[in-house]
Amino acid sequence: MFAPVVGLVFSALLMAAGMVEALLVSVGATTAPVAAELVVTLIIAVFLTAVLRIVRAVPDIRRENAATARAVSNVHAVKPTDDTLVARRLKLFKEAAEAGNDCEAVLSARSALDESEMANKHHLDHALIWALPVFGFIGTALTMGAMVNSFSNALDREGDPGVLIAALKQHVLPELASAFGVTLIALFLSVLAFGAMALVERGERAGVVAADEVFLIYIARLPAKQAAPAMHGLTQELAQSRGRTEELVKGLDALRTAVERLSAAESRPQKYTLVREP
Repeated sequence: MFAPVVGLVFSALLMAAGMVEALLVSVGATTAPVAAELVVTLIIAVFLTAVLRIVRAVPDIRRENAATARAVSNVHAVKPTDDTLVARRLKLFKEAAEAGNDCEAVLSARSALDESEMANKHHLDHALIWALPVFGFIGTALTMGAMVNSFSNALDREGDPGVLIAALKQHVLPELASAFGVTLIALFLSVLAFGAMALVERGERAGVVAADEVFLIYIARLPAKQAAPAMHGLTQELAQSRGRTEELVKGLDALRTAVERLSAAESRPQKYTLVREP
């Protein structure tokens, strides 16, 4: 809400001070129709709103870069409670390790979410930048419409060629210069806004890549016992299974020994004694 108000107030002050008219004259306009001045004022307001919204991301980029730089020197200095890219990744890494999940897959999903969040955050900024040349064409159409109306009124009065030439010089050529001046201003400001947007988005994406790289290096440098904490639960299960298997093997050995003894007892010669009953 702050950016649109500042843009409207500042552009209105520029129009009141005659700066908008001077801007039109500087791009080749010989006159400054009211419609052209209003449209240029609106274009300046939209441009300032877009730029102020874009500039708001610069402190966040610097904060993320500082947090990433600290993590590069010592990842244990990062606090999981901080609202930074590396802090969120560290928190997810620890939670995934404790739950026995794939840490690398979790970090990859977090990176994809950050990319989507950045794209959604700048949707309105892209729309404002796209609207700048559109407003420029609208101003051009309004100015040329006023030009055609003035020229047609001049033609209705007289049919003298001299009057026609005078009408062209008075109504057509100056209005044309003003009309194209509006478009030129809009296109120039849209290029500036787009450049600022590109720089900010580049910085944000570079921050995400740097945070991902920190944890990829961190995972790669950890000892195997720490680098794969997700295997801890599986190791415990395997140990318990091995214990049960050993008990089963011991039982089978005991059973085999008993069977062997029974078989040996049956294979020995048997001595029978006959007893005569009276």
